[in-house]
Amino acid sequence: MLIAGSARIAPTASVVGNVVVGEGCVVDYGAVIASSGPPVTLADGVVVMANAIIRSVGGAHRPAFSTVVGPDSLIGPGATLAGCEIGSAVYIATQAMVFHGARVGDGTRLGAGCIVHTGTNVPERSRVGMRQIAVRADDGGVVITSDLTLARAQLARADFFDRAFNLADDDLVVLHRRSVEILRQEAADWDDMNLGPSISNATE
Repeated sequence: MLIAGSARIAPTASVVGNVVVGEGCVVDYGAVIASSGPPVTLADGVVVMANAIIRSVGGAHRPAFSTVVGPDSLIGPGATLAGCEIGSAVYIATQAMVFHGARVGDGTRLGAGCIVHTGTNVPERSRVGMRQIAVRADDGGVVITSDLTLARAQLARADFFDRAFNLADDDLVVLHRRSVEILRQEAADWDDMNLGPSISNATE
């Protein structure tokens, strides 16, 4: 864990594991910055607002995805970033979600409640509107839509469970149980991972 001296970490925020917090960053009350092994990096000047969650995913028991947030980006209240790459000067509004292997280009704006799904590459200076879904297109581009039927069709091709857990099974109950077992295995490793304590106030 490496937290720059000029970063401000609120007393109720948690910073855990293989995390780098750059100069001038702000991590607000209730935010969680957590590594499951792969690194989490906040570049200089990132602002993480209340109750946001930024985490890496995977490692020993499933595919590893680090998380990087570029300089001067803002992560809004309750937003969730999991194993993704965020460019510089990106605005992520309240309760937006960005998932495994997704990349969000510099200067992009993600509206409140939107989802950037697994493996999606959102180009620079794009806009994903409030409650819209960005999914990977068949040609590797991006589909940004409010049409849930269209989004589901694209998501089926993205194959979340294969990307996130390296699992495939036609029986969804079996698939879900296997993924939960992997998460239990990860939790069983926590004592051995030397994640370190949560930080209550790194500026003191």
